[in-house]
Amino acid sequence: MSEEKTIEISPKAYDKLQWAKKKNENLSDVIIRLVSGKLDGLQWRGEKEIVTRDNRRLILSIEQGKCMGVESCVELAPEVFALDYSKLGFGRNEDEPLGMKDVQDREVPSDKIIVSAQMCPYKAITLKDAESGEQIFP
Repeated sequence: MSEEKTIEISPKAYDKLQWAKKKNENLSDVIIRLVSGKLDGLQWRGEKEIVTRDNRRLILSIEQGKCMGVESCVELAPEVFALDYSKLGFGRNEDEPLGMKDVQDREVPSDKIIVSAQMCPYKAITLKDAESGEQIFP
């Protein structure tokens, strides 16, 4: 077990952390969630298979050219998606702003992933059923 450390933060930073805190989280949890939501897993691009909590096998892929950084998918399924802001912008040249995180089997329910894809206004996320090959969205 690692030892606890104490850090100093400004009153403004403390207020923002308190505001971002979800039920049953401590401030360390908030910091980890916020940092992880933006940085973890950005290395995974292309096609990825996820086994959902309800034992569905979904194949996710992202059409990077369609992603405009709205972040609806990140807000709805932060366990699955993360956005790299440095790769957004007009005139970008084949950058890949949206990444998928490494998700443990049965960590996320399928409906959460499906809704997050459906909420993308640019339809940048494609979902398929891995068993049947049927395209679920779009």
